[in-house]
Amino acid sequence: MFRKLLIANRGEIAVRIIKACRQLNIQTVAVCSTADRHAGYTRLADEVVCIGPAAASGSYLNAEAILMAAINTHADAIHPGYGFLAENADFAAMCAECGIAWIGPQTEQIKLMGDKAQAKAFARQQQVPVLAGQSIQGLDWPEIKQAAIAIGFPLVLKASYGGGGKGIRVLSDAHELHQQLRAARQEAAASFLNDAMYLEQFLTTARHIEVQVLGTGQDLFILGDRDCSLQLHKQKVLEESPASILTAAQRRNLYELSRQLLAGTHYQSLGTIEYLFADGQFYFMEMNTRLQVEHGVTELTTGIDIVAEQIKQAAGVAVTFPEHVGLQPQCIAIEARLTATLPVTQTKIETLQWPENVRIDTDYHQGDHLVTMYDGLIAKIMVTGADRITAVHNLQRALAAVKLQGPTTNLDFLRQTVARPAYVNDQYTIHSLARWEASK
Repeated sequence: MFRKLLIANRGEIAVRIIKACRQLNIQTVAVCSTADRHAGYTRLADEVVCIGPAAASGSYLNAEAILMAAINTHADAIHPGYGFLAENADFAAMCAECGIAWIGPQTEQIKLMGDKAQAKAFARQQQVPVLAGQSIQGLDWPEIKQAAIAIGFPLVLKASYGGGGKGIRVLSDAHELHQQLRAARQEAAASFLNDAMYLEQFLTTARHIEVQVLGTGQDLFILGDRDCSLQLHKQKVLEESPASILTAAQRRNLYELSRQLLAGTHYQSLGTIEYLFADGQFYFMEMNTRLQVEHGVTELTTGIDIVAEQIKQAAGVAVTFPEHVGLQPQCIAIEARLTATLPVTQTKIETLQWPENVRIDTDYHQGDHLVTMYDGLIAKIMVTGADRITAVHNLQRALAAVKLQGPTTNLDFLRQTVARPAYVNDQYTIHSLARWEASK
């Protein structure tokens, strides 16, 4: 097992990784920007290294500074969390060159799935259904316009190396595509250090379903599925595990497709395979080769600490799970993301009280000041229930019990959303939340 692990991230995910390391008796090193000097996660780690200025480009995206911190503190492993450098194959390779273990998949898998256009081509090769789409990297405007017309409007413009909803535009015609292309490329370059884009067919009615896997190189364990359809501005807001709309036959088909996608790759570490589900058909969207933000609901439905298992796998410790763990969830789990409303006019949290008997993943406490320059996430609120309706009612009660004064947040919107009959009755699509927000 590793002796000391550096966390190349911040906030609530750094807290989560520290907790897993404590269970495994691993010392932790936290890195921080100057904006995060007094963040809660820095007080939990065994050591802290300030790696640069507030701007992410000089700190959390500064691979050299992070590696130097790992070397100077004698860390023998790096966990990238999610976002920032978590899916950067070059950073993973640099870790290996420095003799530091990378808590993640092989660099070739990161490269393969990191380019979303390439990942879709690979899925087709593996005979996994995908939506119509095309990379536009290197094409001039007439060629881009021709490709868009061939796919058909409306369509989606996406960053090839994107994630977290950045660099995405839904476009209704070629004129709008021409207007939005430059801004989308700039956003992608700023967020992912790469402005490659691709076009994809847009589905008007679909659900967003994802599958959690953990590979050992020899075995691929499927730890369940999640419904992440309720998104706003391309950011997930509410997530459920398992996806309650799936029949047993559809779930088996989903898992078979996921195994088919990764067949022959000897995939290692955690990964999340994302699909659009419409008219009984699954369409591969992308694979995130990292720990996912919403991993907690899978931990609740399986009883598995998947962060600890990810670290154990990277250390060469044998990991194994019941054969049908994903098909036999222990409960229904739902997560609500509590976020600050941007721009923030007040950063100090004057009052903060959480409900009891609910899982809260957060890095904030009463009296803290929000640091929102990286993201607006305050906490992830997770509940369980023996069935979906019980879990929904538990979430309603949990959100009603939250007391937060100071920054403006989406708390009222969350409360309104989970009270809607369409949500309670599981009747929504990937576009519903935007309509609900517009009608509030």
